[in-house]
Amino acid sequence: MYAIDRATRRRLVPLVVAALCAAAAAPLAAQDYRYRAQAQAAQAPQPTPVRACFLLSELGGGELRRRPADGCDRQVSPAATFELAAAVAGLDASVVRANSVSNGQTLDSALASSNPGYFRDIDQQMGSVRMGEYLSRFGYGNADTRSGGEYWNGGSLRISPSEQMSFLQKLFGNQLPVSRQATTAVSEGLEPPGWIMTSRGRVIAAAGAMRGGVPPMIKTGAVDAGAEAVRWQVGLLTSGSRRYVFVSCVTGPAGLPQDAAAVVANNELRNAGVL
Repeated sequence: MYAIDRATRRRLVPLVVAALCAAAAAPLAAQDYRYRAQAQAAQAPQPTPVRACFLLSELGGGELRRRPADGCDRQVSPAATFELAAAVAGLDASVVRANSVSNGQTLDSALASSNPGYFRDIDQQMGSVRMGEYLSRFGYGNADTRSGGEYWNGGSLRISPSEQMSFLQKLFGNQLPVSRQATTAVSEGLEPPGWIMTSRGRVIAAAGAMRGGVPPMIKTGAVDAGAEAVRWQVGLLTSGSRRYVFVSCVTGPAGLPQDAAAVVANNELRNAGVL
């Protein structure tokens, strides 16, 4: 070993300190990079998962099928299925008549084609506050009409599949707090012209193929609300002497196939022996 004079020591000390700091900084920099990468990944938008719910009950009776066992209580936009509630409310409030024409549509044709202008007219004549009061009486989801516009298409109004089932049981069972004429007119307006559901552009089940030959009553709805797509199919089926209410709801990323809920309903109804 040899002695280092004072002048040399003064030159070396800063260099050694700098080298030690650089060696310590390398793992710290890597650790900071990993932290920032994890934080960015957490903040990045996650892909919208696909969720499905199918419910089947006898009209006026108990639940027969719930797939999956949980997950049917999440509220989403009702889309065009809201037109059932809007039509009943409009008829009961006498702002629309079953045979009256608005925007070139009758109530039956507007329900069949989900004509948005027809139901915007009903909402404007009712007023969103009054419509919200009806929805509260119906137990229709959160009954929130405050966003204005088409609040049922990606707006403030939201309903879960379980709440849809409760509403449909009351609608088809004539148990809503409205006139019987209003519920009957809406139910009769849902009878489709010879078909029940379609998948990939083809007919799945024709009305005449139903057991007993009684036409089904169905309503579909579809909306892309932001990053999430919502697809519905709901209705009443008659098989022999029994009547069934069903709700099919599928949510997922925007661009989800329009017939997603119809496909689920077809599979589940066949598995249940209803179709």
